[in-house]
Amino acid sequence: SGRPLECALPLEDLEGRRWWALTDPYGGLAIRAGQPERNLLLPGGREVLVSARYVRDRPAGPVRRLVVQLRGTEARRRTERSHAELIATVAHELRSPLTSVKGFTATLLAKWERFTDDQKRLMLETVDADANRVTRLIAELLDISRIDSGRLEVRKQPVDIAAAVRRHVQAHTTAGQRTDRFLIRVREPLPALWADPDKIDQVLGNLLENAVRHGEGTVTIEVSPVPARVCADSADHSVGPAVERTAVTVSDEGPGIPDESVGRVFTRFWRGSKRGGTGLGLYIVKGIVEAHGGSITVGRARGGGAEFRFTLPVGAPAFLA
Repeated sequence: SGRPLECALPLEDLEGRRWWALTDPYGGLAIRAGQPERNLLLPGGREVLVSARYVRDRPAGPVRRLVVQLRGTEARRRTERSHAELIATVAHELRSPLTSVKGFTATLLAKWERFTDDQKRLMLETVDADANRVTRLIAELLDISRIDSGRLEVRKQPVDIAAAVRRHVQAHTTAGQRTDRFLIRVREPLPALWADPDKIDQVLGNLLENAVRHGEGTVTIEVSPVPARVCADSADHSVGPAVERTAVTVSDEGPGIPDESVGRVFTRFWRGSKRGGTGLGLYIVKGIVEAHGGSITVGRARGGGAEFRFTLPVGAPAFLA
């Protein structure tokens, strides 16, 4: 428009100082490449994130063009709120078990001789269970950190998914659940699946635990092959290679997940009406499945309860393909 930059885009810092006068893009040191991103104010007080890049025809030459990038602060504020929620949740979840651990150990140290062996064993078992709870929470935090930064490592090797399902069900029945509470359906033949066995155990463990604790009736786990299909890239509609997958469905006969909550099930801190814990488990499950190149959905089972279904591509790692 031919207007001076400070008039066309009058920016101020949070102390009310005019930004262009402070940065002086066309003057000052000739080695400057630009300005790092910072919070500034537009006329009217709207806060924006601004960065600038100085374009020169030659090193240390005069600035020929100025490239300014502005973006809203809403996304950053959402991230900051999410981090603050995470810290508050973790502090709350850690306080209870650590208070228990500290209380029982202090009591035992101060009055060891006053307790019977059975009383000592009960207190030490409580301390052990609470220490395990803290360890699980720290493991969840590490998983979330890796998922959020895109650094979740997947170490693929052959996985017998049907055997893994049976192993998890056996753990529940050994712990006291009725054998007829579970129904396993495996549709053979299953293709060879390459995945990270520890992380797949984490996914199965979380989904089964949720179905047992928060669902009702029979918990049905179905493992089936998904026929190879041609995948289209939604961005450019190009056709990719056929992808063979394995699907695992975990469903129960409980009240299910309310329709208004379905879209939030895999977000951080989501808890159903009866859910305990941190509400981080399904967020981590989704991150693990997607790190494998798979997908996970939730819906209503035929029996009326919740139905979680995840699919995993079965191809071997690239170095073996």
